[in-house]
Amino acid sequence: MPTKPTPTLVSRLYTPLAITLAYVAGAALWITVSDRALEHILNDRGDLALAGTAKGYLFCALTGLLLYGLLKAWDAARRSATEHAQHVQERLERVLYGSNDGWWDTNVQTGERYYSQRWYEMLGYRRGELETGPDLWLSLVHPDEQQQLRERFRRDLEGDASADQFELRMRHKDGHYIPMLARFSILRDAEGRAVTVSGTNTDLTQHKAAQQRLLQAGAVFDTTREGIIVTAPDGEIQMVNRGFTAITGYPEHEVLGKEPSLLSSGRHGAAFYDEMWRSLATTGYWRGEIWNRRRNGQVYPDFLSISALRDEAGRILNYVGVYADMSGIRDAEERLDFVAHHDPLTRLPNRRMMTAQIGHLLHTAQREHLSFAVLQLDLDRFKDINESYGHALGDELLVQVADTLRHCVRQCDTVARPGGDEFWVVLEKIGQEEDAARVANDMIERLGKEWTLSNGARVRTGVSIGISLYPQHGNSTSDLLQHADAAMNLAKNEGRNCFRYFSEHLTRTARERIELETELHQAIPRGELCVHFQPQVNIASGSITGAEALVRWQHPLRGMIPPGSFIPIAETSHLICEVGQWVLNETCRQGRAWLDSGMPELTLAVNVSPRQFNTAGFTARVRQVLEETGFPAHCLELELTESALMERGERAIANLAGLRELGVRLAIDDFGTGYSSLAYLKNFPLDVLKIDRSFVKDIPQHQDDMAIASAIIDMAHTLGFRVLAEGVETSEQLEFLERQGCDCYQGFYKGKPVPAEEFLQMYSECDIRSRG
Repeated sequence: MPTKPTPTLVSRLYTPLAITLAYVAGAALWITVSDRALEHILNDRGDLALAGTAKGYLFCALTGLLLYGLLKAWDAARRSATEHAQHVQERLERVLYGSNDGWWDTNVQTGERYYSQRWYEMLGYRRGELETGPDLWLSLVHPDEQQQLRERFRRDLEGDASADQFELRMRHKDGHYIPMLARFSILRDAEGRAVTVSGTNTDLTQHKAAQQRLLQAGAVFDTTREGIIVTAPDGEIQMVNRGFTAITGYPEHEVLGKEPSLLSSGRHGAAFYDEMWRSLATTGYWRGEIWNRRRNGQVYPDFLSISALRDEAGRILNYVGVYADMSGIRDAEERLDFVAHHDPLTRLPNRRMMTAQIGHLLHTAQREHLSFAVLQLDLDRFKDINESYGHALGDELLVQVADTLRHCVRQCDTVARPGGDEFWVVLEKIGQEEDAARVANDMIERLGKEWTLSNGARVRTGVSIGISLYPQHGNSTSDLLQHADAAMNLAKNEGRNCFRYFSEHLTRTARERIELETELHQAIPRGELCVHFQPQVNIASGSITGAEALVRWQHPLRGMIPPGSFIPIAETSHLICEVGQWVLNETCRQGRAWLDSGMPELTLAVNVSPRQFNTAGFTARVRQVLEETGFPAHCLELELTESALMERGERAIANLAGLRELGVRLAIDDFGTGYSSLAYLKNFPLDVLKIDRSFVKDIPQHQDDMAIASAIIDMAHTLGFRVLAEGVETSEQLEFLERQGCDCYQGFYKGKPVPAEEFLQMYSECDIRSRG
């Protein structure tokens, strides 16, 4: 906003002078008119001398009137200027008084000095209590500073300085000294000589106290061992102390401008931080334990306190966080907890911890309907080794046994040592009852090796293992441990170095499964596996358009082993990839042989397990088989389960894209038994959808199965898939599928899976009938 200029003496003369001049001009005009009138009258009378006298009187009157007007104007202007100066001085006094500063003014040439009312009040005086001599100002300055101040003031006046400021101490009326900041400006004449010096004194008492508090706070900030972090309201880091750097490893320049989230360990979810900010918003405070990450990546525990700093209006200025590193405390707690719950020799969980863990596992298994196994192990002939070589070497053997047992189980399983030469093992989430036997068999094999002790002695020991299963053998911790102990004693009584279930039936079944798995490893190199082919028929034409390749195991002693007996073993023992690769090779080889013999092209379908499909390099292996056998890619159809596609979506899509580039046909097997989502399957480049036999076997007896099959066919056709129904065994089933528009079928109604020679004969007969 523009300010009104201060009037000068000349400007104040404008108005009264203008009035005076107007008045005189009017009078002069009037006199001129009157003079002419008088001259005319007197001339008529002939009295010229009288006319001249009258003119002289009129001139004198006019001159007096002019002087009177000028004097009146000058006096009015002088009074106005004086009043204005007084008004300005009073206003300046009020402004400086309101600023809490005392001001002073000195005429260097006359020595005249002026001190404001506030100048006196700052020192505890009233105006008039002090003699305003030339040395008043300096006489109140602390004696240690007088000479230095005098010299500096003299240099400022004699030099060319226009302003200066300095700190000093001035004596209060009660005797104490007040810290002051003196600031002044020097007005000089044209020759540069100082004319006046005007300045202010500011009381620094509160400023010095605040400065001292800041110094103390700064010392605390920099020297405290706790980490301190100050952020803006938006979370941007503005300041950290040395303790923060010592704890986190981050120097200040690496964190300024960033957010505290750079310390995040990833151990806390969104709910944790939501609660933290909710507390800060409602109470302005939060405290609790938090896991952070140091600059070197180490995760450590902190005890964190956060406070919100607000201004007088309640607006948040900063957040201040104080970190207390709890690593040492937590390490001590963990050491005590470890000693209380672990065996000091082998560092395995002890009896107390294992018992508690089994109890916890029971609740989880009951809630989620899971199975788990408890194994109790006892070293055979350990007492003889301990007595022959001494307890120290016996302890060495126990440590070696503990390390070996750790490598026999999964990460989720637990090995414990309750005492002596006994060990406990808990196998979580076992899929088959025989899984425990497989682990036990591995332990017997590994622990039966020769051990070398530190004295060079070589010893052998065995192990007897008892197994109890939840829920078959008990619903409590004590029952499971007791039954595992009873089974272990049974193993010892039957010759040791073996395992026993609490149930003899399970023991026998587990043995058979393990034996079958061992023999399956040798089935491929011995040539015991073979491929049978089940025809796939086009419903509209009745001709065989393809076949599904199904693996069979011709055991030299057991005879033909059905797939349901050995495929699950192959799945759980990771042999399924080897078996699946062999079936793919053999199917493509046979298909090429048929083509070379003059047989028309048929689509040969090969099942691919989820484990096989999701292994790295699967597409490359398919390409290699096609190149080596010369079988056309468009004649090969790979049947995938829904779970194979859903388990690893990105890898599945990549594999499917690679197979599509090869020209291989893709089918979804057993549709309806997995995710059953046609809307999701449309994202995959598929060709054929196979309706699972479970929806076909009860047609036409069950209306629900008929409705489901009909809906699948309609939706699959809408998405561009061909539909093949599995397990067709009756003409009624085939007639229903034909009415619904199903494209193909396979099942016993047309033929069972047969060896390649029989399939060729079946195809020839069907071809002759279709031509006839």
